[in-house]
Amino acid sequence: MTDIALPVLGLAVVDSVNPSALAVALWWMARPGAGPRLLAYIAGIAVTYTALGIALMLGLGTTVERYGTVFDHPLVLALQLVLGLGMLAYGIFAPKQAKHAPEQPQPRVGGLIGMVLLGMTVTAIEMVTALPYFAAIALMTSASLAYWQWLPLLLVYNAIFVAPPLLLLALYVFAGRRLQGRFERWRLSLQRGARETLLWIVAIAGVALAGDAASRFMGQRGDLDEILARERCNAAAREPMAHAGSARPHHAVCVGLAEQA
Repeated sequence: MTDIALPVLGLAVVDSVNPSALAVALWWMARPGAGPRLLAYIAGIAVTYTALGIALMLGLGTTVERYGTVFDHPLVLALQLVLGLGMLAYGIFAPKQAKHAPEQPQPRVGGLIGMVLLGMTVTAIEMVTALPYFAAIALMTSASLAYWQWLPLLLVYNAIFVAPPLLLLALYVFAGRRLQGRFERWRLSLQRGARETLLWIVAIAGVALAGDAASRFMGQRGDLDEILARERCNAAAREPMAHAGSARPHHAVCVGLAEQA
């Protein structure tokens, strides 16, 4: 479980650097009386992200139960490895956005319900770029975790995901008036570097996918070597004594394999 939890939570930390969500939060923090609105906005993000994650886990879980061995096929692992390496290459070599990109229009939403809907809308739109989330779900699915194992892990993932805007909210509550001008500068800086941040996220998600594919493939190679060694030992045991002088597996190897069985 630990070998899955650590990369999943690492992806959660990467995914929490969400330029769009943070830019909207900072835009509201630069204005007075934004505390309840920010909380409603974060709630919309958390509910939507968690619900989509659960839906994906249940859908992929059903698929794995029916076609589970397909995901361990060497061809599928090779495709996953190529996809991960491609994402890594794209994240490193794709052109970065110009520093002085035009400022995007900001939301004009007022009430608490509107802020919840805004959080849900931003999350739904950004799901197409939620590559760390997809990578984490793929890791949990490939590990064939039971629901009582993946659900707490998914909830912790989402808690980490909304931690940055929650920290901004706490900062706003305790020092909002003194930092309103700084919030606006942070928002502009974050918005200008949004594409570069996204490219880093793509690269890290690619490393996670490629690493998972490589580790599972090497595990299969180890299992295959053991199976071949067992077959050689069984074949050697069936050989007549007349062929005793021919090349045979080492006796200690066969004894060790028999003890493992």
